[in-house]
This record gives sequence, C-alpha cells and structure tokens, in this order.
Amino acid sequence: MAAGTTLGRRRRWTLRTSVLGLAAGAAFTVTAAPGATAARDVALILDYTVAKDCRVYENYPKDGVIGNDPAWRIAPGEVVAWRYNVNGNYAMISDKKYRSSSTHAWWGFVDPTCIGTSIGGEPFPTPDSSYPAGEPVPQRILEGRSAVEADHYRTVDFRVAPGTVVDDRQEIRSKGTLRDAANRFVIGNVKPGWHVHRTAERNAGWTKVYVPNAQRWGWVQDIHF
Repeated sequence: MAAGTTLGRRRRWTLRTSVLGLAAGAAFTVTAAPGATAARDVALILDYTVAKDCRVYENYPKDGVIGNDPAWRIAPGEVVAWRYNVNGNYAMISDKKYRSSSTHAWWGFVDPTCIGTSIGGEPFPTPDSSYPAGEPVPQRILEGRSAVEADHYRTVDFRVAPGTVVDDRQEIRSKGTLRDAANRFVIGNVKPGWHVHRTAERNAGWTKVYVPNAQRWGWVQDIHF
C-alpha cells in the first residue's frame, strides 16, 4: 500500500476521533451543568408533627366510595408528610409509620387541622434540599411542592379527565397508588382484588383507569395489574 494513502487514512481517522471527542465532551458538559441538578434541590415531601388524634382515609371520602375501612388513625407524637390540600376539609399526607409497609397504604386524606408544624428537612432529601422547622401547613389548594416550577409548587389534577375504557374488569393484584398523571401526585389508592376500568392510554409504565371503589379517574402503575 502506498505511504501517502496510509498517511491520509491516519489523518482522517485522527480528525474523526477528535470531532467525536469534542462532541462527547460537549454532551457531558450539558449533562453535568449545575442548572440541570439545581432544579431538584427543593424539599418536596415535608414532614410535620401530628397535632391531634384523627382518622385517615385511603381514598377521598364521598358518596359511593368503599374500602376506607377499617379505621386508620394518626395521633400526637407521630409524624406525617404533607403533600397538598384538596380543600379546607382534607389534605393528602403520608404516614411515616407505614412507609416501609408492603401491605398497608401510607398515603391518605386527613383533616388539615390534624397536622401540626414542620419538623424541617425532608424524608427523601437531595444533598442541598431543606425546609425550615416550625412552619404550619401551606394554605394553597390543589397545589403541591414541585421541582419543575419557579415557585416550587405545581397544580394537582384531582379530577382527571375520563378516557375510553377497553377493559372494565382489569384486576388489581397488589397495593398501589392512584396518581393524577404518570408518577405524579397521589390522589388515591387501589387494593388487591379490586377491579378497575382500564383505558388504552399509557405513559412510562402507567395506565389511565377508572376506579369504581374510589369513584375516581387516575393513573395506576402497570406492575399492579
């Protein structure tokens, strides 16, 4: 093979490698930019003391809802996390004592006056996230903490739009949450043995369903089918 041809190929290979190296470096720079991680340095799940003994409901209590028994209670000395207020009557919380349970729901609805003041920090922190202690529950309605909005709050879609049902006997096989969108705010719970009306709408491993027992539309993770 001619020496000139070999040299030319080496130069082209060197140039191509250099360009790829620059492209990879640029991609790394974008991924590692401080702004890309700063948005999540916001406390999302806020722990509070319990102010008084109260009942917690797995699904928003209203006519036609079943499955809220047996009674689930919180009491002074316990800790709950506030997520959002549905209205002046109920707030969505998680109960710390059930967070590791594989059988008991730990998200539920409670009278907001049962929630005391903030403990500070958050139970699932990022390196820089924090929240002050001694603060009352925010008064916002249907707005929960968010890392994607400038004011750190995002609207909760508590009344998810109906979809077209393709299977009205889809069985739920394990305990799960009902969300307002794929992997977003919890708006209820589903239990093993329940049947839901499944639609063909899917997103990132979640499916839109109607839950007759909860009297509510929402999204359930596919692992529970």
